[in-house]
Amino acid sequence: MWNFLLSHTPILYFTQSLWRDEAFSVLAAQRPLSFIFTKLGLEPPLYYMLLHGWTKLFGTSEVAARSLSLVGFTAATIVVIYWAEKLFKKHWLSWYLPVLFFFNPMLLYYAFEVRTYGWTMFFSVASMYGYVEKKWPIMIAANVLGFYNHSYLIFVPIAQGVHWLVTNKLRTLFRDPFIRSLAATFLFMVPWFIRIAQESSRLKTNWYYPADFNLVKSVLGNMFVGYEGTPWYLWPFTSYLSLILVFLFYLALKPQKTRLRNLFFLAVVFVPLVLVVGVSFFKPLYVNRYLIYVAIAEVFLLAFAIQAIKSPVVQKLLAFSFFLFTVSFNLWYPAQHSKVNIRQTFQEVNMLLGDQDSIFAASPLVLFESLYYAKDPNRVYLYNPMDLPFPHYVGDALVHPSLMRREFPSYPNRAFVIHEDGSFDITYATPN
Repeated sequence: MWNFLLSHTPILYFTQSLWRDEAFSVLAAQRPLSFIFTKLGLEPPLYYMLLHGWTKLFGTSEVAARSLSLVGFTAATIVVIYWAEKLFKKHWLSWYLPVLFFFNPMLLYYAFEVRTYGWTMFFSVASMYGYVEKKWPIMIAANVLGFYNHSYLIFVPIAQGVHWLVTNKLRTLFRDPFIRSLAATFLFMVPWFIRIAQESSRLKTNWYYPADFNLVKSVLGNMFVGYEGTPWYLWPFTSYLSLILVFLFYLALKPQKTRLRNLFFLAVVFVPLVLVVGVSFFKPLYVNRYLIYVAIAEVFLLAFAIQAIKSPVVQKLLAFSFFLFTVSFNLWYPAQHSKVNIRQTFQEVNMLLGDQDSIFAASPLVLFESLYYAKDPNRVYLYNPMDLPFPHYVGDALVHPSLMRREFPSYPNRAFVIHEDGSFDITYATPN
């Protein structure tokens, strides 16, 4: 039973090996705060500052580091619980919405990553709450802190601005407290806009994939379940799921009483997707987890669609169907979406490593895991026989030239060469 829970439920997300970006987060957070502020390039500093303090208190194990993201997700869930009671009063949807939020496959997966996403969820929910409930200080704080946590959160205030323009009269433009709040939001963001402009030359190369029409027809479903292409055969399924979601979003807009409010959540779904996916046909910018607030808005729209249905029986059937789907997907998907078990690789390597041996990452894409899991990080190097520059989008801020090696050590010293798939070789150079 325990083995099943560890390998076929979201508990796997909590206990599995760290992958490259997570290892980067831990290694970056161990640097001084001055380094985090000035040397991380386009990485906003807030999350790394939080992780810096968190790991000093609780350590750098996988579970300890991931717990910070779980705190952000838990805080977001608490806000949703409170907000759902205001939205639905004593209707059973007041507890169904938080349950659907908590079990959403996209949100649950990234709630455990040692990355910015758990806190992006919190800031996104807080910003949406502040906007809809006209709590402007909350909206400003959530937008600004969220932006300094992850730059892609900029699309939430943009969606708020689009919704306001669609639903308000322009003659109130300069008198409306939202416009003043939005102006304050962007004013606080200016320092990081300057940083982005200074670092923009580094954006000429990245690992993002260009958009295509297969993505367009599947993107709503992809966002709801967190699908990024693995396993490959889910594309048709997410296309059909996207169609179902479009129909449900239409239902959510039918009641006139709540149409303007629900239109905001539709804006949070479509404004970021249209802008980012549209640009990605020419310059790739789309990564589904960077737009994680789209999944949050989809969850709210699903609850509003259920509310719009007049038949209580149909309401409950639809609600139960989506709940059953999300639970079933969460039991099936973890095994399909697990990380390479690099921890197990290093358990063996660390046992075999001699006093004069070294560890060589065969690729930049496995260097940070090697530094994290090696029992002596000072003996970890990147094998780089061609003296190629370290890819900036992998995290070159943490890579000093002293980490690079063009040749393996000479026998009897050995190099344990770690590959991206978790395998390793033992090799050495023959003495002249």
